[in-house]
Amino acid sequence: MDKKDEYLSLLSKPYNEAVEFLLNKYGAAEDDYYREKSYERFLNGEIKSIAKGKFARSLEGLECHHIFENKFLNMTDGAFIKRQNIPYKYHKKEYLVFCDIVEHAILHTLIAKETSLEFGYPGYIVFLRPKIEDWYIKKDTPQKSKWHIACYHKAYITTEEALDLLEKMDNILLAEKTN
Repeated sequence: MDKKDEYLSLLSKPYNEAVEFLLNKYGAAEDDYYREKSYERFLNGEIKSIAKGKFARSLEGLECHHIFENKFLNMTDGAFIKRQNIPYKYHKKEYLVFCDIVEHAILHTLIAKETSLEFGYPGYIVFLRPKIEDWYIKKDTPQKSKWHIACYHKAYITTEEALDLLEKMDNILLAEKTN
């Protein structure tokens, strides 16, 4: 199965099955997203930013996705954490999954589809879709950031593949908008 076919297969799965597929593909996170004491101090207003754990695999070209992004918006933004009162447990390593940029967009598409656009959609429209469009369609490839370069190469697809995959994801979301 080539990369595009794997992406299409992922796009055809329910969200929970897509998460399981990616956990099997890339393995589990080795650390929590945030440090618990720092998280609590942030929520109590004692500090302005939260210390992160050593979970990242960006030099492998992988991004980290919070599995419970189907229940909360923008789970790594301090204002959103406070506004939604996101419990620390949802940042623990067992609730993280790794993915490349296209797989990440697919996860957000699946969340948006399953939550009638309540969750997932903003992340897809604001962050993920534009990055895929810039990198693979407009050919505005990353030049300086080592982790962006690694992410670009990990998910590399042709312009035609990018156009087709974005069209399929957009159509899924459009169908949700009209429901």
